[in-house]
Amino acid sequence: MPTMNSIVSALRFFFTHTIDRPDLARKLVRLAHPRKLPVVLSRDEVARLLNATTCLKHQVALSVAYGARLRVAEVATLKVADVDSERMLLRVERGKGGRYRTLCCRKTCSCCCASSSQN
Repeated sequence: MPTMNSIVSALRFFFTHTIDRPDLARKLVRLAHPRKLPVVLSRDEVARLLNATTCLKHQVALSVAYGARLRVAEVATLKVADVDSERMLLRVERGKGGRYRTLCCRKTCSCCCASSSQN
């Protein structure tokens, strides 16, 4: 579909600017990309994923990544200082697009439990 939409955009430009026929350009329609729903793991699959490692650091990273829907690069750059266990917030720095964002943690979130035990 990206190829078809590129062709449609090129034809619109051609009709509008080159031959001055915007009426023909209005008839061209871009194709919509079908949006797929994400795959959601079952509770058993999440439990197996978290129990796949015995290292507490890796379990916390997997739990935070899945629970907060973080990207791999965001998990890799997380620090203990990014977790505010009192307010139950997680600050992600330089995420997708270089943006900062703040996420709410659940009370059962292992990142908040781990950070409060280190303080």
